[in-house]
Order: sequence, then structure tokens, then C-alpha cells
Amino acid sequence: MKLLNKKNIFILFLLLVLALIVLNFQLKEQVSTISIMKTSDQLSVMLRSEIDKGKENALRNALFLAHNDSLISAMENNDEEQGYIILSSLMDSVKKHTHTPIPAQIITDDYLIFARSWDNAFAGMPIDEYRPDLQYFLKNKNPRSAIEVGRRLGIKATVPIYRNKKRFGFVEVLGFFESTTEYFRNMGVELYILMDARFYSVAIFMQENPFVGKDYIVANRHYNAEHLPDLEQIDFDTLRQQNVLAHNKKYFFYEPMTDGTGEDIGAFVMVMPERRLKLFTSKEDELSFMINFTRSELYEITRKQYGDISGYKSHYDKELLYLKDVVAPEDKALFLEEARERLAEYSKEELVGMILNYDIPRQVNGEIR
Repeated sequence: MKLLNKKNIFILFLLLVLALIVLNFQLKEQVSTISIMKTSDQLSVMLRSEIDKGKENALRNALFLAHNDSLISAMENNDEEQGYIILSSLMDSVKKHTHTPIPAQIITDDYLIFARSWDNAFAGMPIDEYRPDLQYFLKNKNPRSAIEVGRRLGIKATVPIYRNKKRFGFVEVLGFFESTTEYFRNMGVELYILMDARFYSVAIFMQENPFVGKDYIVANRHYNAEHLPDLEQIDFDTLRQQNVLAHNKKYFFYEPMTDGTGEDIGAFVMVMPERRLKLFTSKEDELSFMINFTRSELYEITRKQYGDISGYKSHYDKELLYLKDVVAPEDKALFLEEARERLAEYSKEELVGMILNYDIPRQVNGEIR
């Protein structure tokens, strides 16, 4: 009887140990899942922040160009050669002082290339077939900055060019995700910009780019070819549903990509090796270690989510006030006319708030998309 009791106690003890082992394993798995989802959220915040910065910078540069009196005069005189000289000179100056090449182009009101900063070989070429996004301006005067599909997928900030209320065309500043790709690479994460393959016939400058399965075309120029075989093997339906997928000792993080109208046009996929994820999640302060954001940058992200352009009805109105102190003398009259027209929609209290930089509660739908 005593032997039986000892045997029962031993079995009970063994079962308890096994239960503790199973429980410990489950807890580790749960912690791991939580860490992975937290990493996914952090990567999403980082990506959206970088894309928004790209859109805002492109819009800022396009606004400056759209108020250049010399460019407008060249368009008014239909002088494509002069337009090219002025535009390329301005962009060369930007590159000299910022060490960053910024491609820009001028499009006529009937959708012909008027001038491009990087060459003048295609002046006069129609582009309406490749730019359905320009139809937005048939009913809207406000500029916008968004990810768009053209002959190449990228960020396009488009600003209408006016003189005496007549629209002559548009100025566009372009971006192709180079800085965003490099930003993630510096943290050990590879970013892939994947365009939906249904735009193959439109994106003629991307037709030599590699496919990922049958659904996507790699759009960023400086992609890392190392992970392409893995991208071919993963199940994208599962990745879209779960946002995270583990494969071949790597983690794949998914973020949808939409254009200025909200249409789904592709995906952002970030690839992180398992060993890199363990390094990130082993830190006590995952967020500050992984993102390398300063407190002010984190605050800026939060502020933008809940009040991106407090007091303003659009980003364009906000940029107008920024431009008031830097507009060239010859452009003052045009600037004042545009400012009066835009700011007439605000109440006296709102205008005072904007000038003094205090917040006016308002539900805002911006033009950066």
C-alpha cells in the first residue's frame, strides 16, 4: 500500500512537471506572438511615417515650383526649351544644396509633357493614357500628393499652375521610395514595394522589373534580390489576412498600398530575418530601440494621426501661409490673389488661430493621400 502511494505520488509529480513544462512553453509562445505583433505595429507606424514625409516633401517642392513666375511665362508663351532650362536649373540648385536629386516635370493642361528636369527628349508627348489620376483635377483645384501608378509607380505631388485664374497645366515632383528603402535597410529590414500586376500595361518603365508570383511587380529600384525566392514561395492570401507570416527563418510583414482615390494598387512587404527580430524584441525598450525615433518624432506621428493640419481645411492652405515670407517679388500679386481666394473660406477666429498657431478643433480631410 505504501509502495502504491509512493508510485501514485511519483506519477502525480511527473504529471505536474509535464504540465509546468507545457504551460511554460505556451507562455513563451504567447510572449513570442505578442512580440511579433508589436513589431508588426511598430513597422507599420514607421512605414506610414516615412511615406507621409515623402508626400509632404514632394508637395512642398511642387508648391514652390508652381508659383515660379518664369516657368508660368514659359508655359504662357509655349516655350518648351525655356521651360526646360528654368526647371532643370531650379532642380540642379536643389540637388546642389540638399545632395538629393528631385525629379520634377511640367504637364500642360491638355496632358502633354512640357518640360522635365532630367531631360528634354519627350517634350510634347501625350501622357493622358498613362495618367488617369489627372482626371481628379477636372473637378478639383487643390493640389494633392499620393502614391500613383503612371509609367512608373511612385509618389507624385501634383499642383495646378494658374495665372489670372487660367490654368496652364500642372507641376509634379516625383519620388520613388529610395530613401524609404534605405531607411529600413539601415535597421536590417528589407522593404519591397509591390505593384499590382494589373497595371503592367500602364507602367511601361517597369515591365522589365521582376514579378513576385503572378500578382505583383517589384517597383522600388534598389530592392534586395536575396529575398525574392522566399517572396515567390509564401502564401500572399494568408499574409494579407494575418499581416505577418514566418517562412524560412524570416518574418514577412504586410501593409496595403492605396492610391489617391483609396484604390488598392499593391502592397508594402517588409522582410526581417528571425535573428534580427530576436535582437529587437530582446531589448527592454523595443519601441525606441527599433524605430530610432526621438520623442519629438513619436509625438509628431501621434499628432498627425489626430490632428495633422489643425485649423486648416487642406495642406495647400497651410503651405500658402508658409510661402508668404519667401515668395519672390514678381510672384507677389499672383500669390496674394490665390491666398485671398483660399483663405476667404475661413472665419475671422480661424484666421487668427492659424496666424498665432493655436489649435482650432476641426475634423480634417487632407489632400495628402
